[in-house]
Amino acid sequence: HILIDNPGQVNFLEEFISNSSLPERDWSVFLKLDTGYHRAGTTCNAEGVALAKKIINSPYLNLKGLYSHCGHSYNIDNGAEMKNIVHDDHAVIIEFLNLLADHLQTFDTSSLDISVGSTPSMFSHEKMNIPNNVELHPGNYVFYDRQQLYTGACANESCVAGFVLARVMGHYEDSHRNAIMVDAGATALTKEVTPQGDMCAVFGRPELECYRMSQEVTMIRCRDGTPFPFDNFPLGSTILLLPNHSCLAAACFDVYHVVDEDGERPFSTDSEIVDTWKPAKGWT
Repeated sequence: HILIDNPGQVNFLEEFISNSSLPERDWSVFLKLDTGYHRAGTTCNAEGVALAKKIINSPYLNLKGLYSHCGHSYNIDNGAEMKNIVHDDHAVIIEFLNLLADHLQTFDTSSLDISVGSTPSMFSHEKMNIPNNVELHPGNYVFYDRQQLYTGACANESCVAGFVLARVMGHYEDSHRNAIMVDAGATALTKEVTPQGDMCAVFGRPELECYRMSQEVTMIRCRDGTPFPFDNFPLGSTILLLPNHSCLAAACFDVYHVVDEDGERPFSTDSEIVDTWKPAKGWT
């Protein structure tokens, strides 16, 4: 599938396909809609209808469906407000479908696939009263992270499946720092921020603050300024860090080590590795 949200992309594709040795066939297209996030997507009005017509009339393209990303749900931590955002998102899409039907009377809009959602809004969707096939795309759902803890998509840290394993490499007992250093920084976690603050979090230790991060290291101290329990974190020991945004943290690694939880025993630094996954990644 190809995602399109402006006419210039259609022109580019038509020129590219016509001048290439690719087999002549219909390229499947999802029309990207802006339903409130205001990042990518065509507007859901006459401009969007004109773009849909352009795709339908192309000799190389086939309008397969409509796609929206409910990205403005990421800063919401209220269930009622989340449901309102989802309701408005659905309403905009249904209104646009009706607008398409009015202007494309020879095109069956009920055949379009409708792709909606986001991880924070995943559990707030209700059945859309349309004949179309509807799918949800909660991309972050596979791992969760601190951002999703904030939105309420996951209930607690035990729901998070993506961690970065870091090793304690420095003790700083002077009064200015009173902190430890671990060997995972921006190249392992990125500097993505969340509404809760902090650069990341130590799994199972809410009293600790990951207050400073540079390229390769992160500094951790007690949140309330009390003396750090250095004996509990000896040099060379390992800790689990919760990323603020697991999608970005996952992109920093070429392999994921998969562990299997043992019944009620929580995930820990000595959990058994049962598999390794190599993600498909990179630009070509």
